[in-house]
Amino acid sequence: MKRAETDRVKTLHDYRAVHRFLLGAAAVVIVLAAYFCYGYGAEEFDGETGLLKSLEPEERLNYFGSQYLMNPHQAKHYLSLPTKPEREQWLERFWLDLDPSPTTEDNERKIEHEKRVRLARKLYGMDKEPGWDKRGETLIRWGVPGRRTRMWAEIGFYRMVPPGEIWHYEKLDMLVHFQDYNLQGEYIYAIVPYGLSGREQQDRRATLNELMKSGTFQTLFAFEYLDLDEMEDIVSFNPDDIDYIADVDIRMEMPRDLIAEWELEKVEESKNNFYKYLEENPTIYSFELDSELLSLYFDVTSFKKGPDSLRTEVNFEIPTEEIRFVREKGLLAAEVELRVAVRDYGMNEVALGTDTIRITYAGEGDFEGPSLIPGQVVMGLEPGYYRIGVEAIDMKSGVRGVMKTSIELKAVGEGLAVSDIQFASRIDGDSDQTRFVKGNLRIIPHPIHAYRIPFPLTFYFEIYGLDTDREDFCFYSVDYRIVPLEKRRRGPVLEEVASVVSSKFETTGTGPRQVQQLQIATENLWQGPFELSITVTDKRTLEQIERRSRFSILE
Repeated sequence: MKRAETDRVKTLHDYRAVHRFLLGAAAVVIVLAAYFCYGYGAEEFDGETGLLKSLEPEERLNYFGSQYLMNPHQAKHYLSLPTKPEREQWLERFWLDLDPSPTTEDNERKIEHEKRVRLARKLYGMDKEPGWDKRGETLIRWGVPGRRTRMWAEIGFYRMVPPGEIWHYEKLDMLVHFQDYNLQGEYIYAIVPYGLSGREQQDRRATLNELMKSGTFQTLFAFEYLDLDEMEDIVSFNPDDIDYIADVDIRMEMPRDLIAEWELEKVEESKNNFYKYLEENPTIYSFELDSELLSLYFDVTSFKKGPDSLRTEVNFEIPTEEIRFVREKGLLAAEVELRVAVRDYGMNEVALGTDTIRITYAGEGDFEGPSLIPGQVVMGLEPGYYRIGVEAIDMKSGVRGVMKTSIELKAVGEGLAVSDIQFASRIDGDSDQTRFVKGNLRIIPHPIHAYRIPFPLTFYFEIYGLDTDREDFCFYSVDYRIVPLEKRRRGPVLEEVASVVSSKFETTGTGPRQVQQLQIATENLWQGPFELSITVTDKRTLEQIERRSRFSILE
């Protein structure tokens, strides 16, 4: 055995001996208690331990892995369910709600999470709950670190330092420090607790820095109990780009002083980020750190289709500067696929719609068309509460944008009613085109709701339930107002402006259902958010109804 290794073993034996000798000493008890009491984990709630007893062993394992993604209310709700089938259904809805690509069959978050949990159990498994130590918890929360360093035990006349590990996540700029205080292989967080005094925090940070300078640590090559497939999973499902397939000897031959210098720099940069991530981002998955995300603007508008059905339109706009154009047969071509998945309150799939946008450009240089390309997915839905997931995929580059929202579609009765206001970039008469057509109008949606002066504010809406005479004629008026949502600034002064545009007109039509398309000049508006208010009055019954929506003006 090499002398350095012999010294390490001797140091560890000495440490164990002194540790046993001082175990009953009050000073050591107080120090250890401070560390053990300040533990990070999933936030607990009153009664959690009692509720856990009602779960079967397999359910407890699943819960301990999922708890880092739950808030206390979700955890309590899940554990309070009386039967296993109810808990299984709850977990299924829970994961559906967390699906980062709701329009596809795969749930990338769940797949990556389950792989992390399996690794945590295999590498850092323990007989007691939750089934792993703090290294396992950290692996589940943030994946495998890009760099992992072992700190050897150290014993001196005035202090003892238990063995530990330091994990560094390069992309997160986060450093996590663990130590094995009881020398039983259970590593806990060895961080600077918030509750310590300033002097105590300085002392502990100084101790850590001294350790890093002293070189009493070893850079670990890999997680040595993994097979090749598991190592490939590590590379594929983690925030950092890690290369654990590299040669072991090359990694171990790095000069110790160089490693110490590198680690000390990371300590200074990253030691406080651990607190921030536990509070703000308690879990992070590899797909969440993808820097290439396609910008996606969308809104949802609904119109009466039948007695119990609504024509529901999910309108898109995609920035052309973010999609890839490829020259094909002398033309610049781009293609974006739009997907919409609709689920009810119980997270059951109700509808799935798709649309494909294809753009070609005959110019010689870069694309010089519109800055936003519109798209639309139309579905028939019943009134109710829905969760909607939308996704746009650039088919040339693979870059995608994903968003989710919740909407309530209200029933349209037999009385006076107004549809949603649909903002548009352009409205024209019927043409050979079949996209964006309602009746004899072609309405190009503008879900971003932003208009640039001097282009007019353009919108469309439908009116239902108007009273008619014997000849089936209806008589009604439309009153619209535009109100600023912020005070207008004139130099250093903020002015209150009640209304900047207001107008009213009366008209007539045939039948109880009417459509309106309007354009309002924007020259008298200014940069900022506004609210459009529309009031429809049935002149025969004097019944009124109002609809509001927001838009913005750009300079």
